[in-house]
Amino acid sequence: MKRLTTCLTFLAMAAPTCAAPVAVLDQPGFPNYGGVPSLPSGHIVDLLRQCGLDAVGLTVAELQKLTPAACPALVLPHGNAFPLAALDALRAYRKAGGILILTGVPFCHPTVLTGGAWKDQGHHEYFGRGEPGLATGGFRGASGVLHVATPNFQPNPLHLQAEDLPSGTVNLQCLDTASLAPEDEVLPLIEVLDARTKQAVPATALVRHRGAEFAGALDLWLGQVASGMEESDARLAGILIVRGAAWCLHDKGLLAADAVARVFAATDKLSRPSPLPTNLAYRPQPRPWGDTYLPKSPPPARRLTVIATRGLSRDALIALTCLQALTSRRQPCLYFDCHAMAHAFLDYHVAKGYLDGYDVAADWKAVFRQFATSYQGAVIADPALYRGELLALNVAACEDLILLTPELAKELDIPIKVDLRGRFATYADGLEWVWRTYGGQLSRHVCQVDIPGRLGAACFAYDMEWRGLMFWPAGPVDGGYPGADIFREKRVIAGILAQMAPDAVMLGFPAGGDGIGLGEGGGVALASSYGLGLVASDFLANTAVLSGVRLDSLQQTPQAAPPPLERDKIYIALNMSDGDNLCVWWNLWKDRYFDGKRFGQFPVAFGMGPSILDLMPGVAQWYYEKGGATTEFFPDVSGIAYTQPENYGAAFADPDAAWGAFLAWTKRYMARLDMHTIRTVGGEDSALRRYAAALPVQSLFADMGRYSGREGIAHLTYSLPDAGPVFRAVTSWRYGKGGFLREVREQVGATRPAFVNGFLHCWTFDSMDAIAAIYDQRDADMVFVTPAQLAALYGQARAKGWSK
Repeated sequence: MKRLTTCLTFLAMAAPTCAAPVAVLDQPGFPNYGGVPSLPSGHIVDLLRQCGLDAVGLTVAELQKLTPAACPALVLPHGNAFPLAALDALRAYRKAGGILILTGVPFCHPTVLTGGAWKDQGHHEYFGRGEPGLATGGFRGASGVLHVATPNFQPNPLHLQAEDLPSGTVNLQCLDTASLAPEDEVLPLIEVLDARTKQAVPATALVRHRGAEFAGALDLWLGQVASGMEESDARLAGILIVRGAAWCLHDKGLLAADAVARVFAATDKLSRPSPLPTNLAYRPQPRPWGDTYLPKSPPPARRLTVIATRGLSRDALIALTCLQALTSRRQPCLYFDCHAMAHAFLDYHVAKGYLDGYDVAADWKAVFRQFATSYQGAVIADPALYRGELLALNVAACEDLILLTPELAKELDIPIKVDLRGRFATYADGLEWVWRTYGGQLSRHVCQVDIPGRLGAACFAYDMEWRGLMFWPAGPVDGGYPGADIFREKRVIAGILAQMAPDAVMLGFPAGGDGIGLGEGGGVALASSYGLGLVASDFLANTAVLSGVRLDSLQQTPQAAPPPLERDKIYIALNMSDGDNLCVWWNLWKDRYFDGKRFGQFPVAFGMGPSILDLMPGVAQWYYEKGGATTEFFPDVSGIAYTQPENYGAAFADPDAAWGAFLAWTKRYMARLDMHTIRTVGGEDSALRRYAAALPVQSLFADMGRYSGREGIAHLTYSLPDAGPVFRAVTSWRYGKGGFLREVREQVGATRPAFVNGFLHCWTFDSMDAIAAIYDQRDADMVFVTPAQLAALYGQARAKGWSK
């Protein structure tokens, strides 16, 4: 492999100023797969311009007409994803000597426009040599520490600084130089010193193509070094893209030396990330509503007014949800018949005696006149500001108002008290104003992250009832919407979360689809660091009513003794994922699983968010009554609420104090729900020991999907000293519905007896019939048990010396 020889040392050679712009793929709705999600494509265009390079955003249709003469360099910011329709045009662009600035592992996830939306077609490699490949190179994994590459022949051409690189050990897919044409020249920019091979592997590199197919093409292969959603990722990605574009243009003789120097100087001025609040004092505060994890509404009216909401407009449903919230503060009386299960659970509450009955409202508009004393008027949101409705809802919660459009306010004859139209230039401005103006009234113990597009799902009434802050931090896609600023918003929200009470609760869900919001991982990490547990409730209606029911505890149906222990068997505990998402208990799982014909014919365990006992105890009671002796319920994931154990309380000077309170809540609710096994999201053994020490658990079911860091059954099932058995997830969803038993066989190998945490991904095994197919296809040496039975059998095997 040859090496690049041109570098900025030779910039004294004059070159003409580049007259043509740098192109950036800027297609609305195009998905990221890796890439640089912290830097939306429109922001890349702005950044290039701010740093002295002309730039233009192109749609996929425009990309198919692109030539190097029009735009000598093209930025593809979406990582592995690329538009399949542009494949031939991209090959022609490279053949003509075009410059590609690539992110992620480029050209391995073709994406097509289907039904008005861009759909990822899965992993298909187009980065190889030969038609239809683009010869940008494959990847190889490397784990180690990043450093700026400084080869003697050409040191650090982009003037990178070590402090701009992610610290600590990283595990990245790096450029596989062996996959390139032998004639191609590579200049490593950032390398991983691989811990296994002790070799330096290029994580980011410049590649000049010399092979016959794409001779003259030039690539900047960014890889995954800036693929996160932190402000530091955005800064590093910006430096690499802008300086890389300038370097490549100069290398092509299209940008003069002094212009390159000015571009580099401009990127030097990019602001460094502002630290989020940390090292906070841990000062627990009693919950103002009493001794429950989440607040309980007053007992509901004995006879409810039911509103059939199916078919109502979004604006009408938002208005009715505000009314439900305000009336529930005194006594819940309005119930939304929003889907079939909502009606079934309403009838169940009547049958159990929690309600005497209900009346269906003939005219939803008349309900506002009936309960006119519950509100003081209307608030109008700014329709031009993305998330303007959320700002208005916080005002409505504190001022006892209904969020209405001007037209609906006139129709309902409700006077407008607050009008926010044109009030704020950005969402962050508005959110700061809300907290500054109403922070004294808003709860310090509960808040809700609300997906803007789902406000019409009637899911915010409970939070509004308790005056919890309602907010939404933008992500890589909606970060490009009007008034959005990803990192400023995150700083504002982190500043607010730092003022919340330790061990507070965040309702809702932080992911609203591809690139909408911080995403599940980023959102849960942020909440966890400030000691907030996430209770997934983004589709959960009527909790302002249902939480008024009081149930002190629920008892699971006693299970039978485990089957006899046999030396040559594989014991499998099937356990369903995502039960921490309380929405599934409300609108999915009754029909999908518990009412299925095969339910109860073999053991299946279901993870359940313990806070269901606060929010909708009657719904939990229905499932417990239906469960039977073959069903086990356990906390999902990682206790009283969804958290990341490694991040929980990290912003506190004493994170152990926050952890202790979280585990204390978990212990209390496990006892009230008769639960004896717990699932965590990963967690090293040190964290698992803490769980075992604090909780009366029979076993620990770690991980959501197979724990990739522990290969082999000896490490997937083991016992910790003074902590009991740990069952790491043996299965995932990698092989789809037909691959569950295959994965069990692969992971168990020849070990007997084997004890398997059979993780079921609910979005893959989406019906009782799909689970029954696993049971029906079992091999003769496979025995299905509950988690409690698995723990008992494993204990027997250890006593006999059959297992470690």
